[in-house]
Amino acid sequence: MRNNFKTFKSMKKTVFLISIMGLLLASCQRNQELIPYRKGDKWGFCTPDKKIVITPKYDNAWHFYEGFALVELNGKWGFIDKTGKEIVTPKYDDARSFPEGLAWVELNDKYGFIDKTGKEIVTPKYDYAWDFHEGLVRVELNGKWGFIDKTGKEIVPPKYDEAVDFQEGLARVKLNGKEFYIKVFPDGKVVEYYEE
Repeated sequence: MRNNFKTFKSMKKTVFLISIMGLLLASCQRNQELIPYRKGDKWGFCTPDKKIVITPKYDNAWHFYEGFALVELNGKWGFIDKTGKEIVTPKYDDARSFPEGLAWVELNDKYGFIDKTGKEIVTPKYDYAWDFHEGLVRVELNGKWGFIDKTGKEIVPPKYDEAVDFQEGLARVKLNGKEFYIKVFPDGKVVEYYEE
């Protein structure tokens, strides 16, 4: 009797583990990563086993990042989701992915930012822009660098000759040959820290 109980308990555990493994496998197959796939001179997306999910029609394609892929069509860039729906119709001269939820886009040699719905949060007006770090991004305007937040508000107006991204709350900047750090406090106050 005792052996039958151990056997039943062991079988129950085995069935449970097999069920969990089956669910995990099914989940992995449903969420299988799409990879860029080239057919002739056009790009689309397929699964790792080469099942075409998004028909090749783009001139260039990047991998998916945070659910979106950057695609090029007729020299313009936009974004698609994993179903192939164009979230941002290819209309920008250049673009990058969505670190911290916003992507920089370039149009007519000016940089701005869009959100994941394609809405322009910052109209392209800057001479250059980088990616967001710690909620701020460095931007260049008329040869000077500053920082804006995710709403497009200039937290640190472009006035520095050079600037590096914020890390651990500080950004290294250069003004008139002098290098130092700046910190932006929650109330918007900017403090400069000079090295001795």
